[in-house]
Amino acid sequence: MPADGPDVSSTLAGWLRGLSDDALTRLLALRPDLATPPPPDFDILAARLEIRVSVTRALERLDTFTLEVCEALTLLPSPVSAEDLVRFCGASDVAVPVATLRERALIWGDDSAIRLVAMVRDLVGERPLGLGRPLRACLSGHRHTHLARLALAIGVTAQRDRDGAVRGSFLDELSAALAAPERVATLVQECGPRARQLLERLAAGPALGHTGDARRLLHASDARTPVEQLLARGLLVGVEETMVELPREVGLTLRGDRPAGTLHREPPALTGKTIDRGQVDGAAALAADTVIRLVTALLEAWGATPPIPLRTGGLSVRDFRAAAKLLDVAEPAAALVIEIAYAAGLVDNAPGTDVMIMPTTAYDRWCVETPAMRWATLVQAWLGSPQVPGLVGERDDKGRQVAALSMELRRQSAPELRRLVLDAFAAAPAGLAPTSESVRALLAWRLPRRGGPLLDRMVDWTFAEADLLGVTGRGALSAAGRALVGGEATDADGARRFDLAAALSPMLPEPVSELLVQADLTAVAPGPLVPEIAAELAQMADVESSGAATVFRFSEASLRRALDAGRVAEDIRDFLARVARGDVPQALDYLVDDVARRHGRLRAGPAAAYLRCDDTAVLSEVVASRRTQALGLRRVAPTVVISSLPMPKLLEGLRAAGFAPVGEGPDGRVVLSRPEVHRTPGRPRPSTADAAGARNEQVRGVVRMIRRGDDSARAARAASAAIGSVSDGMLRSAPLMLLSLQGAARSGRRILLGYVDQQGKSSEHIVRPMIVDGGWVTAWDERAAATRRFALHRVTGVLDVEDVLPAGGAAGYDWSYELGVAGAMPGTTGGDLAGALASAGTGTGTGTGAVGPMSVPDQQYPEFVDPEDVADLP
Repeated sequence: MPADGPDVSSTLAGWLRGLSDDALTRLLALRPDLATPPPPDFDILAARLEIRVSVTRALERLDTFTLEVCEALTLLPSPVSAEDLVRFCGASDVAVPVATLRERALIWGDDSAIRLVAMVRDLVGERPLGLGRPLRACLSGHRHTHLARLALAIGVTAQRDRDGAVRGSFLDELSAALAAPERVATLVQECGPRARQLLERLAAGPALGHTGDARRLLHASDARTPVEQLLARGLLVGVEETMVELPREVGLTLRGDRPAGTLHREPPALTGKTIDRGQVDGAAALAADTVIRLVTALLEAWGATPPIPLRTGGLSVRDFRAAAKLLDVAEPAAALVIEIAYAAGLVDNAPGTDVMIMPTTAYDRWCVETPAMRWATLVQAWLGSPQVPGLVGERDDKGRQVAALSMELRRQSAPELRRLVLDAFAAAPAGLAPTSESVRALLAWRLPRRGGPLLDRMVDWTFAEADLLGVTGRGALSAAGRALVGGEATDADGARRFDLAAALSPMLPEPVSELLVQADLTAVAPGPLVPEIAAELAQMADVESSGAATVFRFSEASLRRALDAGRVAEDIRDFLARVARGDVPQALDYLVDDVARRHGRLRAGPAAAYLRCDDTAVLSEVVASRRTQALGLRRVAPTVVISSLPMPKLLEGLRAAGFAPVGEGPDGRVVLSRPEVHRTPGRPRPSTADAAGARNEQVRGVVRMIRRGDDSARAARAASAAIGSVSDGMLRSAPLMLLSLQGAARSGRRILLGYVDQQGKSSEHIVRPMIVDGGWVTAWDERAAATRRFALHRVTGVLDVEDVLPAGGAAGYDWSYELGVAGAMPGTTGGDLAGALASAGTGTGTGTGAVGPMSVPDQQYPEFVDPEDVADLP
């Protein structure tokens, strides 16, 4: 609610008070540290705007041009008009940077009187816009004899340095002399051409230079070198043994009608090579299909044999390298696959004492989705993940290797930095593959105060990761990547996934349901297979190579895997006949028959363990083979062999030796068991849209709280001003306080309540008492916008503030809105108040707002106070 005019224009708190709720919400969203914890009123919020850490964070998010306008404001008197700012900057329009600074409350006031937050001046630095410090600061360390020599060269009458005041006046005269354009022009003409070139270079900024003659101050007639000529006339000042500085007064004069110098209004253009859009999307689609396949292969393997994490958390080096070998990729790519699977909630640590890393139930749902939807899940998780896969394998501060899936990979700024790099990609023309150097230059313009090694490395990591994920193709942003970068954060997560999937789908080839089965026992899938066929084929063939087409190879081991899973030869033949384009080659048909004929001829049983076979020749071959000697086989009958190994180990050893046994149960029936698949419940993943909506609503709640708290604080100050002293005006006598509370409850009046909590902390509250009963006061706290209960024996004072405040509340605030329209309370007096209490369930009331009898446990108050007995009270 806007406050009165003088308060708005004279103080920062008043200006904040006059902002709309939308503007305040925007401020707290851009600077969330201001709302943690919520400020109780606008005075506290204004004080937080001056905190160094908060202002530093706000300045770090300004681009170069906005920061230059901010630096220009530090050079101008406060307040300054927008016209004067435009004139100083030499720019036709500074409305955008001014609006950016104002919405972050780094400046305040309207365009006729712009004021800079004081802390900004300290953080911008001593040399804004490449200008040097004022002459007074440059000469602060010089002796009086040096000042007198400068004064003689400049033409200022020297004064005796008997006290600080005389010296200060002397420095002021020197500063004023060098601020005069005519005087500076005369001194510059007295110098040589090389000295003038040096001045022009320093005037453009930065204003510091290194030289061995910095402290050599000669008479103007004795100066020979360009630096000596400038030092002798005060156009340069030696500030250190080897450093000189161009005073600000001289720099501003030399810049002429552009005192702010050259401003960088536009960001630097991205450079790189142009790639055909078809090639970009084709390469991106291939990468997207590959990353889906890699995640699937990894989690299928971990579902069968889950790795055990380190005690400190994360994946061991052995398991990490095994994963890279399984996927047949380099370790950085394996780290990316592992981390995005974790970020997407597809893999997690299983709960319990025996912790293992295994796929979650969300992985099963992910597997049945379309490839485009699976890709959308992965890239959304990658973009918002605080994990930095590029750190895997590096050494921490203690020299230990950083493990995948460990907390050491977490960097809270990673999502923002990743988004910044992708935004730079989006700024490039379609089909342009920008170089990393040009992206760094663009980020340096967008965030000049946010540099650092992590940002530089995130550029390289994001380049590589985006290419592996299919966000970019051949270094240029793909159509699907542009949909990822341009998506609105407020969209629902499901809708975002559909949008991303819709952008990728045209880039992916249509799923195929046919295979080119060849005589060399391979099958070629000319595109991505439909999920059902891919799942069946994975049981009976191994992937030999992948790319635009995937090559599968049939072998004895792969076919035996299908038979072990419960299939028979007829099932395999029917599947191949259904998916093969043309006839199934005879070589593959023979292989299926041969493996199926030998499968199950040997049977192992749980006798720790035994082998039996009706073909004694086969059994003799098994016992005589050198590859089975470690199994400890011993023949006990022509068709029976026993072993000391358990049946699973015996089966594994026989299969490794080239045989194809099957398990047998106690009843002699064949036991075919599928491999055990491990799963853990998926961790809840909050919706990004829900989280953003909750944060926005939370910020709006903070704004409403500040409004209420500020009004309560101003009400207390208004009461204090009207009465003279709140403390003196408060009722302190227990009976009088009780009488005042009862009267306020009947009439619905506001009171200022002094209270001491259980920790002994004193506080004051603007409340409307509703019920006074049982030793408690139930009241509506206007600052908290909630019903509260106060213990009567902790009340320290009561002051009726209704009569001393302006009509409608402090500062003209309409409290009927908070108490009525907002639904918190139907009204403020009489039957409405009683109805509110009854509907809220906090007590009972009557149509006249009657107050029930008092009952105080410590008997500090009488049972009931009659208004007629007031005269008898002490």
